[in-house]
Amino acid sequence: MDCSIPSPVSKHDHRIDTKDIVQNFLFIWLDPKIDEFNDDYLNSIKQLRQTVNTIEIFCDTEECIDYISELQNETSFLIISSALCQMVVPLIHNMTQLYSIYVFCRKEEKYEDWTKHWSKVKDIFSDITSICDSIYECARQCDEDSIAISAVSSLNQIEPSFMYTKLFKEIILETNFDEKKEINDLAEYAREKYKGNCTHLEIIDEFAQEYQ
Repeated sequence: MDCSIPSPVSKHDHRIDTKDIVQNFLFIWLDPKIDEFNDDYLNSIKQLRQTVNTIEIFCDTEECIDYISELQNETSFLIISSALCQMVVPLIHNMTQLYSIYVFCRKEEKYEDWTKHWSKVKDIFSDITSICDSIYECARQCDEDSIAISAVSSLNQIEPSFMYTKLFKEIILETNFDEKKEINDLAEYAREKYKGNCTHLEIIDEFAQEYQ
């Protein structure tokens, strides 16, 4: 079952600017020996939260696999402990919801040959910082691939899209609304979405204060 972890992490956490935080991807961590009170674990989560906004932690292998298989529109990254990788990776490697896999292991050389057989396994990592760097680069590549595909598929949608945009602008211009209330509602929604992400929360507070 899902581990009991601090609330800022459970449902929804580099050293880079806030604008570079990976927004549209889900990060999944599977490790049956996770200790939620261990300082190394807490520091790892904090560092990951600076790279990806949404993190799901699992201790139970079957529940984790079921969770990935039921994902609909999300693209996910998985970090998995070395103790489970040879058993779990063959079961999930072909799932389209899973973009890349990161094996967390202190002895990198032990699994070097094994990783060559699984294209989604990016590498063996002995520290969280290296994983964060790799995730960021993979997310950028995934975004670029998606943009290229959507650009081709949307060529025939330019005219309707223009019409909808024009109509939306007209509705906004003709609608009377309480600007202060709308800003407060938007800020509250954003605070809930980014709960536990201190960097984002500071930006949300600045936004709300500026437009009061």
